[in-house]
Amino acid sequence: MKRHPEPGEGPPPARGHTTLPHTADVRIRAWAPTRAQCVAEAVRAMVEGFADLSAAVQCGTRSLHIDAGPPEDQLLAALDEVIYELDAGARVPCSVDVHEDEDGLHLTLGMTDVATVLQIGAVPKGVSLHDLRFDRSPEGWVCTVTVDV
Repeated sequence: MKRHPEPGEGPPPARGHTTLPHTADVRIRAWAPTRAQCVAEAVRAMVEGFADLSAAVQCGTRSLHIDAGPPEDQLLAALDEVIYELDAGARVPCSVDVHEDEDGLHLTLGMTDVATVLQIGAVPKGVSLHDLRFDRSPEGWVCTVTVDV
């Protein structure tokens, strides 16, 4: 997990993610120069919150398209897809590639069987709309989202 530096520690990395304190669920924050890269970082943050992927071996890919629309809707769709794959297929992304064009976001998820990764946290059950943020900043895009566990 990449950590956003404290004030005075220097500039933040161009892209990354972290978890934030939250009482019962998991709150993640991701940032990147582009909206697509920020979605990819958010997916990574959610997965790294419950799975140790250090020894993961890719066993397939999942490609999906998310229609153009509000950034919050695209973020929710991407995270919901990861939860669906986990529930329905017992698979989790071990790599994430996202690019954007006029039609929307195009995700390619390198998948691994969930049985082959070490569970290190609570498994996500859904994504909360409460306090969801996805904004453009002077440095790029920043999102914060609460994941129900």
